[in-house]
Amino acid sequence: MVASRVEGEDLFFINKEIYHEELNKVIQSVLPKFDRIAKNFFLINLCFWLLIGVEISVLLIFFSWFLKSSLVALGISAVFLTIFTYFILRMYFISKKPEQYEDFLERYTRGAKSVIKYRDGIPEHHFALAASYSKLASALHDREYTFFKPPFGLYAISPTLEKISCSSFWRDFHCMKELLLKSCIEEHHKVVQCEPTSLEVHAALANAYVQLSTLYVDPRKTETFDEDRWIPSNKFDDEQKEKFQYAALKAVEEFKILNHFAPNDPWIHSQLAYSYHDLEMPEEEIKEYEAILKLRPDDKETQFKLGKLYFSQGYAAKGLRIYEDLRRTNFKKAEELLESYGNNLQF
Repeated sequence: MVASRVEGEDLFFINKEIYHEELNKVIQSVLPKFDRIAKNFFLINLCFWLLIGVEISVLLIFFSWFLKSSLVALGISAVFLTIFTYFILRMYFISKKPEQYEDFLERYTRGAKSVIKYRDGIPEHHFALAASYSKLASALHDREYTFFKPPFGLYAISPTLEKISCSSFWRDFHCMKELLLKSCIEEHHKVVQCEPTSLEVHAALANAYVQLSTLYVDPRKTETFDEDRWIPSNKFDDEQKEKFQYAALKAVEEFKILNHFAPNDPWIHSQLAYSYHDLEMPEEEIKEYEAILKLRPDDKETQFKLGKLYFSQGYAAKGLRIYEDLRRTNFKKAEELLESYGNNLQF
């Protein structure tokens, strides 16, 4: 999905230069605090695993001596006690994480509100606070890869260290970004309650849902994915797919509201087309591109996208008609479109 052309921060009347400068200070002050939340849990795990490793090593090295002195049972008991204590403490700290995330969000919210001079019920202030949440979520993007730096001259191990860093911290950053983007949506909903028929308000809310849905999209399925970037295999599971479906459908709902008020706006139809593409709903995507061509019949890029969809869905005659139109106008992608012909055939 693509970002909305209407950003929340463009809709409030606050001195933007001062706002961004002061908000950046707040963000820079809270980022180390969240790093500590993530690091503390990692260090607890590391210390216990090192302790367990040392205990097992000592037990194995001096096993014969322990056996002679009848201390082997005590050594084994110590190992099991440490493992038991570790899992109990691990469950406790995992259960405390949501509370830590909420506390961090509340601390950041207080800082952002002080910058905005926030007052509830003022649309511009809700927009500003929503933009603040979005800005911090952006600042957290890919931060989970940066915790371990290679020693000087050993840059060849950077990919390995990034992988270890990501596998250790991605859950913390994913959950925090999710919480921030949901808070952003909540603020946009407050603005909708103040101005329920405003196109700008619904466009900003749609953009917020698009941002949230993007969090759940597996980047390996996107065209811009960096193949050198390691992604945890369990990060985008069925639960994330369900969350994506929900957020994307909510974005579609908002774009449909916009389409109701402005049915002849090509941008709205293009957003719906992108949304349907991500939701793997090709028939609806086709309808939106057809609507765009009715409004902009000379839009070659839209014709190209529609032609590829026609071929993929078995509408070969319609696809070939578009190919002929593009070929007559010497459109550079015409031959590329023809390559899509027959891709849907199965023998």
